[in-house]
Amino acid sequence: MKVGFRSAFVLSLAVLITALVFITGGPFVSAQEGAGIKVIPAFIENEGGPIAPGTTLTREISITNVSPEDKEYFIYERDIIGVEDGGMPVFADENAERTGYEITDWISFQTEPITVKAGETVYFPITIAVPPTAPPCSHFGGVFVSAEPPRLREVGAGVGYEVGSIINLLVAGECVDDARIRSFATDKLFYTTKKVNFTAKLENQGNILIRPRGPLEIRNALWGKPSVIMVNESLAGVFPGTAREFEFTWEEEGIGFGRYEAILALAYDGRDGQKTIDAALVFWVFPLKIILPILGGFITILLVGYFLTRYYINQAVMRALGSRRITTYRYRRQVGISRLTFVFVTLMGAFAIFLIVLLILFA
Repeated sequence: MKVGFRSAFVLSLAVLITALVFITGGPFVSAQEGAGIKVIPAFIENEGGPIAPGTTLTREISITNVSPEDKEYFIYERDIIGVEDGGMPVFADENAERTGYEITDWISFQTEPITVKAGETVYFPITIAVPPTAPPCSHFGGVFVSAEPPRLREVGAGVGYEVGSIINLLVAGECVDDARIRSFATDKLFYTTKKVNFTAKLENQGNILIRPRGPLEIRNALWGKPSVIMVNESLAGVFPGTAREFEFTWEEEGIGFGRYEAILALAYDGRDGQKTIDAALVFWVFPLKIILPILGGFITILLVGYFLTRYYINQAVMRALGSRRITTYRYRRQVGISRLTFVFVTLMGAFAIFLIVLLILFA
């Protein structure tokens, strides 16, 4: 009993990785392996564009027993009805409500358990008969191999204890390929370094799987060439009728300063070629570790200059009047400027110098 549980656990991990790679559009691989089972191919998809209703496809799946002992495997199909927030596909229960994206009714193959000797590979064909009345566009499902008999699972439950081939077919017809960027944001508005975390939520309003990919261009309002990073290089997919969140980070060497604009432009394959969606936002970078010491130095210089100038003026007036004290009114008339005006002019001058120094440092 303990061995069976351990095998089931490892099998579960294997198929989770399989499904995750499919939905995230990761690099194409030729096999999936776990718990002593290797299945080829990992994916069955369209070849040469959408297939016409009424078409029958035949594919071959191989099962290799890489364990040191003979095994009996069960084969069955499952539909994909959606994806969770993290991108993990949700597999349908047999009694789940129909979504229109199902494919298992089209699949036929040998349903009896297969015994595979240790180290041996067996091949079995599957047939995908697309009905003449098949709804157009994307259909999702899979053929799975398990060391345990199929069991009913609750709707929305995890993938289960299996390894298999994911099927993604695009049926010809009137497809809707509409998508939008529902939100595009940073985790905060002000930064002290050029390391910014972005989040974009993409909504697929159509009925085909889309894999949006494109550049994020970041421009500084004052100077410098725009920085560009690619978003979703792994071609992660967004399931029809769902929204998916993408997180990515822009990080660059050097000191940043001022207002930045981030422009996100994504492209995905539609029925009439590529379509694009875009969004933009603004954030600010202030390197406080540099700005605060400089500002503190200027404030210190300002205060010292103010008191030294005040002392000098007082001494000059007293010498002119023979060391006699004068009223504030007479002091202002003789000096020609009020202390408040002097402080304001000095502050503005120091601030202007401060800005000039910042421009020199960050240019």
